[in-house]
Amino acid sequence: MKIVAFDPRRHHRAGFACGHDGLDEYLRRYASQSLRNHLARVYVAEDGDARVLGYYTLSAASLGHDEFPEPMARRLPKYPVPAVLIGRMASDRQARESGLRIGSRLLIHALKQAIRAADTIGVQCVIVDSKPEAVAFYRRFGFIPLTEDGLKLYLPIATVKTLDHQHETVEPA
Repeated sequence: MKIVAFDPRRHHRAGFACGHDGLDEYLRRYASQSLRNHLARVYVAEDGDARVLGYYTLSAASLGHDEFPEPMARRLPKYPVPAVLIGRMASDRQARESGLRIGSRLLIHALKQAIRAADTIGVQCVIVDSKPEAVAFYRRFGFIPLTEDGLKLYLPIATVKTLDHQHETVEPA
């Protein structure tokens, strides 16, 4: 398994099924449009036959000062703060059951891509709008809830860089 940029001409996605119709449909119908329209970058975990085992999207985003918890908001400017958005992330149900840890590997790859972006442009944090059943997954990686329902989470880029230095043996982006 390797993680690469999505190529709609090469990657087989018809059989992809993560358990959420919207995430399945996005990969089959809208991922290529996102690329064409420069709305998101899509990365896929593929097997040796270019079958999609999982995917995630990255795009630019910003958060308002008032969206951060008070202790952090005090240290930030009162104008929109730049962020990297992990817009969608999903792993194929069969691939999940095989124990390949596709979700963790995709998230680590996404965080490494966020570090690359932060080395080029201003990025304060990585944000994600989580499905309720995935919140615990993101929390294990240190993501902090931004909303009362806990579904919108963030991870400061400084923390991401610290994690990256602690885990230099993690597969490269």
